[in-house]
Amino acid sequence: MTLTNRDIVELTEWRRKLHRQPEISNEEEKTAEAVVAFLADTGPDKVLTGLGGHGVAAVYDSGKNGPTVLFRSELDALPIEELSGVPHVSQVPGKSHMCGHDGHTA
Repeated sequence: MTLTNRDIVELTEWRRKLHRQPEISNEEEKTAEAVVAFLADTGPDKVLTGLGGHGVAAVYDSGKNGPTVLFRSELDALPIEELSGVPHVSQVPGKSHMCGHDGHTA
């Protein structure tokens, strides 16, 4: 898979969208919905939801025997006020992605 400059711009904007709307652990409903919508556009064979709460998994089956690849990320933010001043600063008082999970997810 090769990422184009356009892909990188779109992924960066998606990460910033996640960053602006953080949800703390066990409250990640909207974040999980956003991940499911994003994954649906990538053509998975199966999308599993509700894993351990709001966890999401996508299965892409090549139909070939061989190694399996897994990408994992966390969805949750922290109960910390963001004071960074970046244009995509958290819009949720007292919650922020100060741990980078928005970047891992994107």
